[in-house]
Amino acid sequence: MTTDSNPAQFPLQAAQTILTAATPVLRIHGLGGARWTRDVPLSDGRRGPWLQARYDVLNERAWRAQGACLYLVAGSDRKIRYVGISRNGLKHRWRTSPAFCATTARRLPLNQLFHSQCWKPLEREAQASPGASFEVRSIEAGALASVLERIGGLLAGFLPRRTHGESLVASVERWLCNHQSADLARWNSAMTGRQQAPLAA
Repeated sequence: MTTDSNPAQFPLQAAQTILTAATPVLRIHGLGGARWTRDVPLSDGRRGPWLQARYDVLNERAWRAQGACLYLVAGSDRKIRYVGISRNGLKHRWRTSPAFCATTARRLPLNQLFHSQCWKPLEREAQASPGASFEVRSIEAGALASVLERIGGLLAGFLPRRTHGESLVASVERWLCNHQSADLARWNSAMTGRQQAPLAA
């Protein structure tokens, strides 16, 4: 990949290249049903109430895999809504939790999928665009390093961090979030607009 023609498009092009290389893990078809709450204190902003997700696990092995990974949430239009990392695997961030009816406080028969940063914007977009779907894709640190080699340019400066997977995925996450736009990481609120992560010499 080169940046000569339009350097301003490089972050979005790089993100799309990473998205293409990443493994599709979850597909969320929409949200609805009775609202539910999590088993956390009333003061906890993650408590809810939340809408229930209709979703499929596309790759059980990738969802349960351990180790550092970068993950991206894209709509059916392939615009990347969110960029995140997990130090211990995707299911530590996109987890299923015990759920309780928001009205009766009774335990629901099924655990519910949840992600603390994504759920509010996910609900807003799903309600504004009925029928919208979203896909969560994941790429582990070693595979991400191979993609960065192909992309080249500024992102190649992160390659010395490949020996420490957590550092590599965190650096790429921050770089992508620092280039937030309507088409990239618009659901992210942390790290956007901060100083760009330093590149290795």
